[in-house]
Amino acid sequence: MDRLFWHGGLHLPFWQSIVCFVVGCILSLFFFNTLVFFSTIILVVLVIVAITTKNTAKFYTIITLLVGASYPILYYHCVYSSNLSYDELQQKQVLHGVIEQIDNYQFNDRLIVKTTKIANTNLKPYTLMRAQVYISRAINTQYSPKVGDTISIRAKFKPIKPRLNEGLFDRRLHSFYVGLKYKGSVSKTDDFVVLTRATPSHITNLGSLSRYSWLYRGVLFGDTSAMPANIKSAVRNLGIAHLFAVSGLHMAIVFGFSFWLGKLALLLVSKFASHNTLRITPYFIAIAACATYLHAADYATSAIRAFIMIVLVCLCLLVNRSYTSKRALLCALLLVILVNPFVLLSVGFYFSFIAVASILVALDLTNKRRISSPLYQLVFIQLVISITLAPLTVLFFNGTSVFSVFVNLIAIPLFSFFVMPLMLCVVLVDYAFSFSTPYRWLDALLKLLIKYIERIGEHITWHYVPQISWQLIMLTIAAVLLLLYYYRSALLTLPILVFYYANALNKEPNLTIRILDVGHGLSVIISKQGEAVLYDLGARYQDFSYFNHLVLPTLAINRLNLIKTVISHDDNDHSGGLTDLRHAGYFSTISGFEKACNINANWLENVRFKSFAAPHTAHSDNNSSCVLLITSGKFKLLLTGDIEAERENMLLSEPSIQNIDVLISPHHGSNSSSTESFINKTQPRWVVHSVNAYNRWRLPSLAVVTRYAEYGTKQLATSRGAVKIVVTSSGYTLSYAKQQNYWFLVD
Repeated sequence: MDRLFWHGGLHLPFWQSIVCFVVGCILSLFFFNTLVFFSTIILVVLVIVAITTKNTAKFYTIITLLVGASYPILYYHCVYSSNLSYDELQQKQVLHGVIEQIDNYQFNDRLIVKTTKIANTNLKPYTLMRAQVYISRAINTQYSPKVGDTISIRAKFKPIKPRLNEGLFDRRLHSFYVGLKYKGSVSKTDDFVVLTRATPSHITNLGSLSRYSWLYRGVLFGDTSAMPANIKSAVRNLGIAHLFAVSGLHMAIVFGFSFWLGKLALLLVSKFASHNTLRITPYFIAIAACATYLHAADYATSAIRAFIMIVLVCLCLLVNRSYTSKRALLCALLLVILVNPFVLLSVGFYFSFIAVASILVALDLTNKRRISSPLYQLVFIQLVISITLAPLTVLFFNGTSVFSVFVNLIAIPLFSFFVMPLMLCVVLVDYAFSFSTPYRWLDALLKLLIKYIERIGEHITWHYVPQISWQLIMLTIAAVLLLLYYYRSALLTLPILVFYYANALNKEPNLTIRILDVGHGLSVIISKQGEAVLYDLGARYQDFSYFNHLVLPTLAINRLNLIKTVISHDDNDHSGGLTDLRHAGYFSTISGFEKACNINANWLENVRFKSFAAPHTAHSDNNSSCVLLITSGKFKLLLTGDIEAERENMLLSEPSIQNIDVLISPHHGSNSSSTESFINKTQPRWVVHSVNAYNRWRLPSLAVVTRYAEYGTKQLATSRGAVKIVVTSSGYTLSYAKQQNYWFLVD
């Protein structure tokens, strides 16, 4: 593997070919059909031509780059491009598929279905399409579908459109990567049929005899779907979430366990086996066990990478060839991208490969610095991994666990040498002999472990970090690795870190309004100089709360202190997070609610808040909404809740609502609101419709959109992402959430 090409005495190293291919894939995936894509391709080609002396080498290198740039586009059209037409989305369609996941909620259940047939079209085996189906609890109880069942459903589907908010995780990429495209709901028994029942799987019932079956699935196979919410929070705060995701560590334990079991079994029957058999067979047994584990782990990216590296190690040992971890890692990188180039959208991909690369760097440094003590090596390696992965954690999860370095010094050996091997032994004993007693023995240890995880996790908080660009993240990682090798590189590293933190610690001086993408609902954050006022909380659906998942993280990421809260009225899509507001300790900030709304204050510097309370004669909850006018210099923002024509007519006598700069459309753009007289009175330059994409009410109403257009009002909708307004002394700007548009995402 040292050389991929040889021509005219010129060697083209294998890693150079991989780099050319990977660079081409990255450019195509993230920048195709943009100026960055074409200019970078031209620049790289010019560099290759300038530094390469042989024409054949130039040709091979450029071809490798162009193949890498073309590969994701070809792969997309073969695997991902299958979509329903507009006409097919307007009527019910029959879908056949296999249930991969079932999430139980209060009133219904959510099925994730790997689609095999939809709209009378059989999908090809390599086509990737999944659907999210909500099924009423009555139907689910009657048919009792299980994971692995093949089902047929008839429903009206609509594309999945994840929420888009500035600085938060872009779930569009994850949904696309796993092929999750459509969602629908089933409420009639005639529209749901179980075609074939799944064959009982031992893995599905893994640890079912234990009180902590969810822990078995989490530790052994990375399935945290059944993990209690408080444990998930504690695991995140402690920085040990990687222990509940399939990694190279898991694969190494499986390999070592099966290798020595195979060797022991062969030694017991050594008189029937030759010396060569004793040497070779354990490797094949271990590789087969790892392949089985890879399938059980649902082909997680980190597991694929570890499996490839293990196979390469075994091949080198069997053919007496030298093995280099760095080359094996590069081979794994190439093969993983060949399997699916869109793995570059996966968070696990970056954590897996960068973590292994940092381990190799740490091992190299321990050898150079002659660190021989195993304890010092462990501490040093853990320190390098934590420092290297911290920027990635900030990039993808908007924060980091400050104490993860110290916690992992105990947690990694504990899970690696005790918890996981013990669980593996107990499961194998149960599988082979149906012997359940070991579960009870191990439960006592697991109870103690969970107790300490929960108790310690409660006293450690997740440290949110301001939004940071991926370019600065990559530069920081490179600078850290350079610093580990050459301490003088601090001249480069320290200015980068100082520049970042100097900008991060500065509080935004201007008035900033964030109209969050909370689906069908409303939540607006008005902030200045680190203090924030919140108007409405978004909805709460069963176990999901927009306040917890979007509002609180947005406040934390932007380092905003919530000082006041105004709730327009008592509808779930506006006040659903009220209980969560109380649990978060912000209940005392409420200063306006429905008819009790009486506000006339300067909560933020040079920003005036004035409310228009509903009269007691209002005939509906919608018309009871607390209307709030926000004024900063010449800028005016009007928040209207869900008021309708009746309440709009009452507001026409208010002189202060004239010449509005930005208006949040009343009642999400419903035709019961935004009357012509109200628009004529407010004369808004911009109107923002807070709506969900493909909502059942088809909001904003076409009639409302037309009325605003007739007055020359510019219109935005949160169905395309959160809207951000920045007000300065010279004017104001409106923009959607800073999320990159990708050529492969189809609205």
